[in-house]
Amino acid sequence: MVNLDTVYLGLKLKSPVIAGSAGITETVERMKKAEDNGAGAVVMKSLFEDEISRISPTPRFKLVRYREGLRNNKSKNSFSLYSYEQGSEWGLERYSEEVRRAKKELDIPIIASINCISRKGWVSYAKRLEKAGADALEINLSCPHGSIIFRGKEVEKSILDTVRLVRENVSLPIIAKISSQLTSPAQIIKEIESIGANGITIFNRLTGVDIDIEEERPIMHQGYAGHGGPWAIHQSLRWISEIFPQLKIDISGSGGVSRSEDIIKYLLAGATTVQTVTAIVLNGYGVIEEFIGGLKEYMDRKSYQRIEDFRGKLSSRIKGTYEIKRDHYLKAEINDNLIPPCQAGCPAGIDIQGYVALISQGKFGEAFDLIREKVPFPLVLSRICPRPCEEKCIRGKVDEPVAINALKRFVADWQMEKGIESNVSVPNPPLPTDNSQLKVAIIGAGPIGLTCAYELAKLGYKVAVFESSSKAGGMLVLGIPGYRLPKGLVQKEIKEIEEQGVEIKLNTTIGKDLTWGDLKEMGYKAIFIATGAHKSKRLNIPGENLLGVMDGLSFLKRVNLDKQVEVGRRVAIIGGGNTAVDAARSSIRLGAKEVYLIYRRTKEEMPAIPKEIERAEEEGVKILYLTLPGEITGKNGRVNGLKCVPLVLDEIDAEGRRKPLPISASEFLLKIDTLIVAMGQSPDLSFLDEERKLKIGEDNSIVVNPITYATSQPGIFAAGDVVKGSSSVIEAIAAGKRVAVSMHRYLQGESLREDHQIDEVIVSANKVLKEKGFVEQKKRVRISTLPIERRRSTLREIERVLEEKEAIQEAKRCLACSCGLGCGICEKVCIYSAIERVGGRYGIDAERCDGCGLCIEVCPKENIKMVRA
Repeated sequence: MVNLDTVYLGLKLKSPVIAGSAGITETVERMKKAEDNGAGAVVMKSLFEDEISRISPTPRFKLVRYREGLRNNKSKNSFSLYSYEQGSEWGLERYSEEVRRAKKELDIPIIASINCISRKGWVSYAKRLEKAGADALEINLSCPHGSIIFRGKEVEKSILDTVRLVRENVSLPIIAKISSQLTSPAQIIKEIESIGANGITIFNRLTGVDIDIEEERPIMHQGYAGHGGPWAIHQSLRWISEIFPQLKIDISGSGGVSRSEDIIKYLLAGATTVQTVTAIVLNGYGVIEEFIGGLKEYMDRKSYQRIEDFRGKLSSRIKGTYEIKRDHYLKAEINDNLIPPCQAGCPAGIDIQGYVALISQGKFGEAFDLIREKVPFPLVLSRICPRPCEEKCIRGKVDEPVAINALKRFVADWQMEKGIESNVSVPNPPLPTDNSQLKVAIIGAGPIGLTCAYELAKLGYKVAVFESSSKAGGMLVLGIPGYRLPKGLVQKEIKEIEEQGVEIKLNTTIGKDLTWGDLKEMGYKAIFIATGAHKSKRLNIPGENLLGVMDGLSFLKRVNLDKQVEVGRRVAIIGGGNTAVDAARSSIRLGAKEVYLIYRRTKEEMPAIPKEIERAEEEGVKILYLTLPGEITGKNGRVNGLKCVPLVLDEIDAEGRRKPLPISASEFLLKIDTLIVAMGQSPDLSFLDEERKLKIGEDNSIVVNPITYATSQPGIFAAGDVVKGSSSVIEAIAAGKRVAVSMHRYLQGESLREDHQIDEVIVSANKVLKEKGFVEQKKRVRISTLPIERRRSTLREIERVLEEKEAIQEAKRCLACSCGLGCGICEKVCIYSAIERVGGRYGIDAERCDGCGLCIEVCPKENIKMVRA
């Protein structure tokens, strides 16, 4: 059981926490609140002989905050309580009466406090309060509003004379309250003890001034005032820890107490009791109970029974000037694994915070290079990415997510329009080995295959991509309409990949134009199957073979290849993915007057990109949710209708979803001229020969190791839609990067599994918002599109690109919530120039680092540590 009993000045206290001298202890009623919350004693508000000091002006408190001093720094919430509160408003008789009343009504020791200007005053006030029954007397020698310490002449001699005078005239315990604003606190404290004082209070508030720079005068009442706050604790701890081993009298620590940890620090330094004023003024008397609770928890955790078990423990652990280790054996190191939520949400791991920060600084070329380091398709992604990064953006918890994708498009278009060559070159020098003689074959020139080729080219391999169609790009050129993704942009980025040494062989079908044996004979040491999923799934309902019924992918291919497509006046599309939505919007552009999109679940469950769904509805597409397609009707061999059954949602099943149930009696006929089925695609593996003997899954997909993408045959890899079904372009690009890593390791004879998983730490949103404090709300940039009527009749891109000023302003909305560009405090404060930008991050040059540790202290992310040099 923890025992907080404390003996101070020979008095028994129930705890070492004392409510210090201030307005909070002027009356019995206020002192009772301190007692009820656990205070071991109270020091009454000082009684002044000088009557002017009994009158406090209004207002008399000012919180001077230092939020802007060190931007984004952990010290940003420092403050000083600027106080012009004077002494007690009473004279000696009334003050003595309150002492008598307190002794009668309270059970804790009552310490009176006096501040006089004459020898007669010191003697008469001390004797009167001893007679009134005070348990002890504080001699206030250091009040910042007027006291011996600030009256000049022989200050230290005056202090000692005053203590001696009071000691000679009263027998009750006396305490000298001094200030750190002395030339030698330790020496004078020892002399105070020799005179016969029973205790010392270290220290009183400092006196100072703050200035209103606009008015060019002191704040508030234009006078000097007392300053207190968390910053004040260190000077008190310094002198207490030094003087404790040299004294026999009790020490009361005072200054800077804002947490229970501060109480503990004072006790460890050697204080018998700890006084608190500012914390009570700002938080109420209940803070005393919090302090005591924290002290008890500490003692429990440390297995201390009594305060004496650890009081003064610090003194023996303080080293002298010649004892401190001065070897530079530690260096700073930044944790590279801390990432912001936006980057964690990006499958390709693009350094989003980094490039957004560069845009905010107007460094557009550098921002583009940072994107291109991770992906070969910035122009493509900036148009069709589903933006998982924006869903994770912490700014969205304040107002709206940063328009990350729009910023990506801005720098990608800026780079294209300026015609500036990217600084990202491949292969990336220096390469540890010469890989130019190692040949790699990639089957399929879609985004996943081309990304893998790009990454392997950066490593110096000789890469060939085999594509069965007449155009490279896969679904980028065949499956996505031009109003979302202009085809010229795709070809531009494919050309840039080719310029880096990747060879693309069009109109070359593996299994037909070239056999697997041919690839082996041609010297390809590793093969990546990236053929995608182009075989449309069927509905298996009556009428599916009627003229006018087509699959979504075939329809979009014809549109993208500029082939003539007749859709009639009324079109229905079955499906809820991006292919279905693209087909619906394309039908509008081909002249259809009524377009229906039929989906068997709710809008919330629809897998298409929400923004694309919204735009489809704006353009006139009618979406029939919870609708099940039935029989396809026809006349003269051509489709003319689709029977549909409305659905209702049943109770939630074991998987947490509500199963749709048909309402057969409500079946209706939708009259149509064209039906497009967009129910997804499956892989076509007819190109595989029996010699490969790859393991195939039940859904006709290739079975691979989920981490390495290795198939059942050594040296053959597969990923993307041919393995797991359709995915987004950003997911395909990310998979292509990971496959390249596995292929590289295979070709180098290394373990495929090693270091594939990086232990990334994602920044906590709550921690970021707490660190930032108040964040001003700023509206997300609004990006206009072509008028709806214009959109309905054009295959041109419909969304405008940001203006330069808009991009910079939008980028500045980023909270820079993780380590890296946008923060950079460590780089700014390092006088040794040891912290340098590496891509979008910062790194520390161990040779330059002097081990000072300042970067650790200012890092708001707590992402730097000291390690052995």
